[in-house]
Amino acid sequence: MYLIAKVAVAGAVISIDKAYDYLVPPSLEEEAQRGRRVTAPFGRGNQLTDGFILETEQREEKPRGIKALAHIFGPEAALDEEGLSLAGTLRRRYFCTFFEAANLMMPPGVWSRRTYYRLAPGLTVEEACARWENDWDAQAVCQTLGDKGEAVAEEVLKKSLSAAALKRVCKALLQDHTMEKTVRFDGGPRDQTIRILRLAMPLSQAVAALRRGKGYEKRVEALECIAGFQGIPEKEVCYLTGIPQSALRRMEQNGLLSCQMEETFRRVTVSQGEEAPPLLLEPEQQKVCEGIQAMGLQQPGAALLQGVTGSGKTQVYIKLIQWALEQGRTAMVLVPEISLTPQLLRRFCAYFKEDVAVFHSGLTPGQRYDEYKRVKTGKARVVLGTRSAVFAPLDHIGLIILDEEQEWTYKSDVTPRYHAREVAKYRCVHHKALLLLGSATPAMESRFLAEEGKYRFFRLDHRYRNIPLPRVIVDDLRQQLREGEPDIIGRALQQELEHNLQKGEQSVFFLNRRGNSRLVTCVSCGYIPQCENCSVALTYHSKNGRLMCHHCGYSQPMPEKCPQCGEEHLRLVGFGTQKVQQELESKFPGIQIIRMDADTTVQRTSHEKLLDAFGRGEAHVLLGTQMIAKGLDFDNVTLVGVLDADLSLYSGDYRAGERTFSLLTQVIGRAGRREREGRAVIQTYTPKNPVILAAAAQDYDSFYDYEINVRQALLAPPFAHVISFLLSGENQERTLRSAQRLAATLEGCFWGPYAALRAPVLGPAPPAIQVLNRKYRYQVSFRGKDDAVTRRLVMDILRAFYGDSANRGITLVADIDPYSL
Repeated sequence: MYLIAKVAVAGAVISIDKAYDYLVPPSLEEEAQRGRRVTAPFGRGNQLTDGFILETEQREEKPRGIKALAHIFGPEAALDEEGLSLAGTLRRRYFCTFFEAANLMMPPGVWSRRTYYRLAPGLTVEEACARWENDWDAQAVCQTLGDKGEAVAEEVLKKSLSAAALKRVCKALLQDHTMEKTVRFDGGPRDQTIRILRLAMPLSQAVAALRRGKGYEKRVEALECIAGFQGIPEKEVCYLTGIPQSALRRMEQNGLLSCQMEETFRRVTVSQGEEAPPLLLEPEQQKVCEGIQAMGLQQPGAALLQGVTGSGKTQVYIKLIQWALEQGRTAMVLVPEISLTPQLLRRFCAYFKEDVAVFHSGLTPGQRYDEYKRVKTGKARVVLGTRSAVFAPLDHIGLIILDEEQEWTYKSDVTPRYHAREVAKYRCVHHKALLLLGSATPAMESRFLAEEGKYRFFRLDHRYRNIPLPRVIVDDLRQQLREGEPDIIGRALQQELEHNLQKGEQSVFFLNRRGNSRLVTCVSCGYIPQCENCSVALTYHSKNGRLMCHHCGYSQPMPEKCPQCGEEHLRLVGFGTQKVQQELESKFPGIQIIRMDADTTVQRTSHEKLLDAFGRGEAHVLLGTQMIAKGLDFDNVTLVGVLDADLSLYSGDYRAGERTFSLLTQVIGRAGRREREGRAVIQTYTPKNPVILAAAAQDYDSFYDYEINVRQALLAPPFAHVISFLLSGENQERTLRSAQRLAATLEGCFWGPYAALRAPVLGPAPPAIQVLNRKYRYQVSFRGKDDAVTRRLVMDILRAFYGDSANRGITLVADIDPYSL
């Protein structure tokens, strides 16, 4: 009998995505279980690729030409039945391969496959180089292998050769038997262990057995310290008593101490605050909690909680999590920005202690792996994290909360283009759990579903302890523009900031644009420096004196003269957070500013350090992009300044109004969250715009009534869905031709098997940024329903596209209601 594994492999594109048969070697049969991650040869070249076992079966005869699995990874790199089912759902819903969907649920680094090269046995470096005397690249590889004297990882060779050159050379050297290739399979991050000390005999006997002499008192103190615990880490004993580690090791050798290695988890450091105060809810909050609890945990359900900024939604979340844990269930809280995690983590740890696990991109691989294990083994029952945390291996889920549920960051912008809200819905159905969407400015689709009765609808219309909402000043900059070029900081905002500085109160300034100036232009010829890789203008950064692309990272020095006409008339246009900081420091000497944007938060712990410093009062102003617009809660912040409210209002996207209203409302809500009066200044050139007026009044209901009519007129979500195909390729003409063929194919489907879905085909047309990372892009789209029939049409289009050799080298991505292109 032969054991055959059906494997979904990473090497298969969507047009050939299916389960492939592989022979399981006898040595791996015990490990070959459904859901396990494997490595197997694939394709004509038998290149090793990763995959997941979907099924296994016994066959009497060995299939002809079948390939064998190369390796099966450990049980930590395996999907359970929920994960396999979810991967299948994601594959159908988000137009990806099974492997791409399944890979989302794997903790990073629990597997490793590394390729090593070494010179053929008996071959010297001189002999190898002589074989390739006319190929300098091959000689360089041979020299490196000879110098190391052992197998060399492929990553080492990549340091001296380009990827293309290395691929060519390795292929040639292997065919000529100049070198050998091996593949090693390593585990991911290793378990971290610590030495735990205990007394090996009663304390009195241990002290009596000690030899007197130098350090006697210190050794006695260490024994007494150890006696006070059931087991204590060796490092703790050294820290508490000052005894050197060597002295403890000698006492262990003499039989006075016993040592045991125990696993410890690499945890996220949480700065200690006060003990969690009793959770006292206002009547309005209590009513919401009782309403949600009445939904029960016997069947899946969904609710929308709309609460004004500062209404105490987090307290409601904590109360509901406590309730879920009391019912023997687990809970998950998702946040849209990594910058929100430190403050929330501190509050949640105060209430739930070691029960909290955190997931976000700022963790080290070891930390993420250990948090995954804590959740998997039930040591943590509350998960807090950003979008990807929705895949955390929680069991018996009772409650999933999406805070600031309207945020676009909940939707992935890479394949699979899933939305965390939809994945949360699936998991709630699987576990018969409740989904709670919370926001001061719910997504239009969520509010519409609440109005339709699909979600239970709850409201918090007042701030906690009836603290008033901030007083909002709409500053019309048009008058200052008539009088000459206005300052970045308008008169109204300058006056309010002076008032805050005098009173020792803090301020938050919001501008959703980093850098110094939006662009550089020559006033003589109109030249604007462009990115070499993308069709966008470069942004000037004063810190390094360079022009930078915020999409691909390309940068170049700021030219002294115009490269086009040679004149010295280059001028900075617009402004970013760097320039705002310069103007503030110029107008208010001695002012302390903390700037939070993509330039200042590159390190893992940058967000937490900057926010903690601001919370300690080390700065007068917190200046930043949208990462400071929501979720932050500081007692001493009484002023918010929005420097360019029009920035996102006229982007041409049907979501522009919703995004602008949400950003303005959220950032205004950072002010006056305690007893002091809060004020907000909105600087704008369109003060009569309905979105600006609604945000200034913090009136979501009037904005919703206005915006839902606009959406209906545009046939935009929630009344219809935008199904988009995005093509990208290095050759503009070939990419455009592929886009034209795709549009024609789509038209044919609407007149053929999918006539019931018939809709106008829009495109091909270039998106807002046509060239990105040297790839030309075109978009084809239509409006329709987000249902099984439409998704089947999209999959048919994808399979036909990738099955056509004329489209080779062109990438096609399908998405429903994309947030950005």
